[in-house]
Amino acid sequence: MRKNIDLHSTSDGWRGVIADSFTFEFVKQVSVALAHYLLRNQNGNCFIGYDTRFLSYEFAQTAYKTLACFGIKPLISPRPIPTPVVSYRTHQKELGCGVCITASHNPYCYNGIKVRLGYGGPPDSNFVEEIEELIKIPKDISTIADIEIDYDDPINDYLRKIKTLLDLSVFKLRPLSIVVDTMHGATTGILERLLAGTRCEIREINNDTDPYFGGVAPEPQKSNTKRLQEMVAGGPYRLGVAHDGDGDRIVAAIPERGYLSPHDISVALLWYLAKQRGERGTVVGSVTLSKRVSQLAQYLGLKYVETPIGFRNACQIMRKEHVLIAAEENGGIGFGSHLPERDGTIAAALLVEAELTYKNGVEGILTDISRIVGESGFCRKNLKLRTSPATIIHHIKQNPPDVLAKHKVVEVSHVDGVKFLLQSGDWVNLRAAGTEKLLRIYAEAGDNHCAIKLAAAAESIVRKIERGQSNE
Repeated sequence: MRKNIDLHSTSDGWRGVIADSFTFEFVKQVSVALAHYLLRNQNGNCFIGYDTRFLSYEFAQTAYKTLACFGIKPLISPRPIPTPVVSYRTHQKELGCGVCITASHNPYCYNGIKVRLGYGGPPDSNFVEEIEELIKIPKDISTIADIEIDYDDPINDYLRKIKTLLDLSVFKLRPLSIVVDTMHGATTGILERLLAGTRCEIREINNDTDPYFGGVAPEPQKSNTKRLQEMVAGGPYRLGVAHDGDGDRIVAAIPERGYLSPHDISVALLWYLAKQRGERGTVVGSVTLSKRVSQLAQYLGLKYVETPIGFRNACQIMRKEHVLIAAEENGGIGFGSHLPERDGTIAAALLVEAELTYKNGVEGILTDISRIVGESGFCRKNLKLRTSPATIIHHIKQNPPDVLAKHKVVEVSHVDGVKFLLQSGDWVNLRAAGTEKLLRIYAEAGDNHCAIKLAAAAESIVRKIERGQSNE
């Protein structure tokens, strides 16, 4: 049996390199643990989805057949689907859990398992502890019976539910051309089907099934969406959106500004929902989300809660109180009107609605917001180290700097990693990556140039510590 299986390697499951740490044996082990969990808690069935990666369907079949060996009658999608659709089906059918075979935004050589519970969101700590204990128990999983597969396609039900969250009359007001970069992932055709029959014209790019993802990791960020940005800049498209491999993240582009980061989208949707729609609720943001979101929440008279990175932290708040919007720096955005889950399709549809409804569209929203909370720039750096990222973080916590790039440090937060709040109002956060052996540096300042300087100052501290560790 594989040892040291670490459920905390992601916030909602396991992930690894195909044929190395992520194997059919590994999928069987996890599936056996899930079967025992379902039987122990007497909470029934399981829905299984998968993305467009190498062997995702075959891994999903293995999970299906393993669960079936224990008398569980799982359901499986007949085609690749986004993780938010798995979450929806799990909640809709009141199932014990949902499973999606996906490695989300990671490069093509990775695959993984995301788990969703009956409330339609990522697992809580009790589930994590129970599954970790079940995985440790030795089990004979060498034989899987040849079991007939029962398919279940949730797409139509999912789209009907999403339509209830939108003002459909808006989508018939005027024509709008939209380009969608599905990044060769599971969202192909989803937004197009959602807006069928409206005056919106959707063109998809990178919508063929390519397990190599065109040679680029399916992570929606500025450097990976250049073609999308060029198409929006050159017309005739008024809006561009891009999703990650399993459809729970989003970035965008508009002609006036080009690329819109997750920070821009989060603050724009918060403003649109609160000001245009008149909706209320708690606003949740990860520790690395733009300060504009918390500032805007304060301006709007809304409660703001900061969480560590990992949407399961936001999920637990969404289960306890009404949340208007929950957002992360990586592009994951969830809405309390739906499920305690991030969903790139809902975010995209609301952006389209905002573009059609608000004066001057999304550009008008961002212009109005800048008058209230100003502009900001953001920088993220991924550092490969010769030593453990956790060791570096520990050293910095024990010896925090007083100044970063000539800005005085006025507060230090340990919500996730270590975050330095500066006298200027800017900030820098350092943390170990959850799924890769990297140290991530995040910085926000008044503009991109200043943010880059802050990140560079933080990197110089890290490299100095690294050299000291190497010389010991």
